[in-house]
Amino acid sequence: MATTKCLVTGGNGFLGRWIVPELIKRTDYAITILDIVIPPNAKPTDRISYVAGDITDAEAVRNALKGHDICMHVASPPHHFPAEKFKTINIQGTQNVIDACLSEKVGRLIYTSSASVLQDGSPLVNADETFPIPKTFIETYSETKAIAEAMVLKANCDQLLTCSLRPSGIFGPGDTQGTPGFMDVMKKGQHVLQIGDNSGLFDWTYVENVAYSHVLAAQKLLPGSGVAGQAFFITNGTPTPFWNHPRALMAEKKVVAPYLIIINYHIALIIGFLSEMATLLKVMMGKEAKEGFTRVRVRYISYNRYFNITKARTLLGYEPVVGYKDGIKRTMAHFIEQEELQTKKTQEK
Repeated sequence: MATTKCLVTGGNGFLGRWIVPELIKRTDYAITILDIVIPPNAKPTDRISYVAGDITDAEAVRNALKGHDICMHVASPPHHFPAEKFKTINIQGTQNVIDACLSEKVGRLIYTSSASVLQDGSPLVNADETFPIPKTFIETYSETKAIAEAMVLKANCDQLLTCSLRPSGIFGPGDTQGTPGFMDVMKKGQHVLQIGDNSGLFDWTYVENVAYSHVLAAQKLLPGSGVAGQAFFITNGTPTPFWNHPRALMAEKKVVAPYLIIINYHIALIIGFLSEMATLLKVMMGKEAKEGFTRVRVRYISYNRYFNITKARTLLGYEPVVGYKDGIKRTMAHFIEQEELQTKKTQEK
């Protein structure tokens, strides 16, 4: 019997690096990692191969997908990328993946979407998959992920079974955005600041659980399973007040804020607006400017933003394999180890 072949776009990214070992552990698939850059230390094995390619290059995607049975489309730019990059990578790149799956007769396509596809600036309380996609969005990332998801689900047919996974607030070892950001805040002594009253509940999801959901989706995405053409929220099922999360991470380093400065939500919105104007001014002057503090972020961390995972539990058989508190410990054990290694290297110079 021929081995099932699965290609993972963005397989060298934060989530991709967790999906691949999860596939190795839980399936007998042969795996191809398609990424724009293959790291020098990448080691092919009898089950893992690497292909360098850009998902915005239709021919490269088509060539990479030849002979595969499953595609997990995980590749997506990080939040700080410019809006045009989101449109090119998330929308055109996804269209290339869909077209290639159809032309190369790839039978299953799992898309890594985001819980942000519902993000229009309003609170999200126990939101499930029946909640409508908003007509307007507060950021390009959310908008392009929603467009790409709709494209993938619309492409579902007898020849190509598709589904979409919507993780929320992914964190874990290897995280390149959220956790390092919180640690940077701690190093700068800014962990004494809090925006709002911390009443908003937020869904954080340990990365291994998200990886596990991809394996389940691949296994359950079969004719008549009820999974095809569907979207699924993926979380740890343990919404927590937003500011409790960075404090839990810091507690693993024995760091506790000696006092709190609570910034009123409305004042924070004004600060966010001024920060956006400063960034815009830099861009207009031809200077490089990374996105800083914004009104979107203020809303994001102040409102309720948590989701119902009953559908994933029912149709995918999903249950988190790592609990939230354990995920916190594993995450910080990794980052503390990395810090110690970096310190050692510095001392040896």
